[in-house]
Amino acid sequence: MTVRGHHLMQSLERTLETLIIDRQLFSYICQWLGFNYITEQTRTGQHHLSQDPNEYRDKYGGSGDELKPSSLMRKSPSLESVIKSPSSLGRRSHSMSYYNRTNSKLSVERKDPLAALAREYGGSKRNALLKWCQKKTEGYPNIDVTNFSSSWSDGLAFCALLHTYLPAHIPYQELRSQDKVRNLSIAFQAAESVGIKPSLDMDELMHTDRPDWQNVMLYVSQIYKYFET
Repeated sequence: MTVRGHHLMQSLERTLETLIIDRQLFSYICQWLGFNYITEQTRTGQHHLSQDPNEYRDKYGGSGDELKPSSLMRKSPSLESVIKSPSSLGRRSHSMSYYNRTNSKLSVERKDPLAALAREYGGSKRNALLKWCQKKTEGYPNIDVTNFSSSWSDGLAFCALLHTYLPAHIPYQELRSQDKVRNLSIAFQAAESVGIKPSLDMDELMHTDRPDWQNVMLYVSQIYKYFET
């Protein structure tokens, strides 16, 4: 045996010796593995073989199969933890990776709530928000939300959307599509009562039937973010 191999054997013997208290058991395992039991005396130059393994069988009973390394490893918490550590680390790494991905996704959604809406409804953020508006205002009379421009010009769509959250602030049954000023005023006041600042110009809305869709979408997205996130 080379000098390196001899040192490796000594290291393995010392490791096994620390894990197995019964010296006869340790001696039997050494012989089962095919090398001699080296004690502290061995390291000073005195070599001797372990006792006959049959003596251990006679003393403790059994065939000795239970002394095989695989059995001992199952029974030894120390060895078991060493054996399982790679897979445990793998599972932990997978869990941490999943945790980081989830946190990253939640962080993105907090910064841009419409991203989650787009994932739920599919398509672009604009179309997802439009589908959300259609779902929220479904069943309201005189409402047909097909875009972010003309569908909102008379103010009823704003009133219907906000009525789903603030019914006490909006007497929807009393509203008429011809009363544009009242509809828009009621909607904007209801939203402002909960902290949603008006971002639409009332004068501009009054003089057009096709308001700027980007401005309308921005205001509707504020309503979505306030009540849904």
